[in-house]
Amino acid sequence: MTDKPHPKNSIFQALAALLIVVALPALCVEIPDTPDGTVIAVAEALADRHPEVLWHALPSTYQRDITELTHVVAQRMDPNVWEAAFGLGLKLTGILRDKKAIILESKFLDAAGDERQRIEDGWDTGVSVLNDFVTSDLSSLETLQTMDWGNFLTTTGRDLMIHAAEASKTNDDNAFDREFTQKLEQTKVEVVTRDDNQATVRVSSPDEDPEEVDLTRVEGRWVPSDMAADWDQKIAEAKQELADASDEEIQQSSMQAMMVIGMIDGVLTQLETVETSEQLEQAIQGFLGPFLGGGMGPGFQPAPDPESTES
Repeated sequence: MTDKPHPKNSIFQALAALLIVVALPALCVEIPDTPDGTVIAVAEALADRHPEVLWHALPSTYQRDITELTHVVAQRMDPNVWEAAFGLGLKLTGILRDKKAIILESKFLDAAGDERQRIEDGWDTGVSVLNDFVTSDLSSLETLQTMDWGNFLTTTGRDLMIHAAEASKTNDDNAFDREFTQKLEQTKVEVVTRDDNQATVRVSSPDEDPEEVDLTRVEGRWVPSDMAADWDQKIAEAKQELADASDEEIQQSSMQAMMVIGMIDGVLTQLETVETSEQLEQAIQGFLGPFLGGGMGPGFQPAPDPESTES
């Protein structure tokens, strides 16, 4: 007898899958029926700010599965949890915007090493995109119940990409254009091997090592072979787990989720009041310390005990 998947895992794994789909940038362009042509068409459309190309590059069955799963999750999700989660995102956006200087001065970015400068250069762009996301149609569970991902990516998705590109132009580095647009425009694709339904292509981009990608032809669309191999099983499992979860189990999961959201909200509320990087570090240390054995690595000290400082 196998253990029944916990409903919390079912609901939130499905939610995570949906967020990945949203992140898949998806234009009504003609998708070539060749592996190299598909990759080139997707790269060119993305460079031209058309994220909806990835939706149209999916087999129709995959589109249907994603849509159906979206609607089921939206119908079974607790509206209070959904609203609270997006509320956290909005609160976080405000902190990342208003406390930018304090965060960048803190020791948290030391772990980024050589990536620190890139993070700083792209900070404002990232915050702008996050704000667009948490205030988009996705923040409404009612809208999600009838979501058309092709339309969403054509409108809101494209707006997100345009906003990110415009925000990046305000930085001298303009990382979005350099790291995303230019690389896509200069991407080269060549077929290594191919038969009727299987192919391997070599993808080369500036300043990156060439990568060989295995593709499988499904309903006239070329998709990553790993995706094709697991798709039916993963979708079936997600749908079954959602169907098996009782109302009582979903209610219990919602209560647990609201407890976690409440804890995070408390930390964010505290971060809204910090005035120095030291206060920021102490606030986060106080929250994460118990989970990390009381340590956050070199340079971090536990938040002082108020009673020990009284004299």
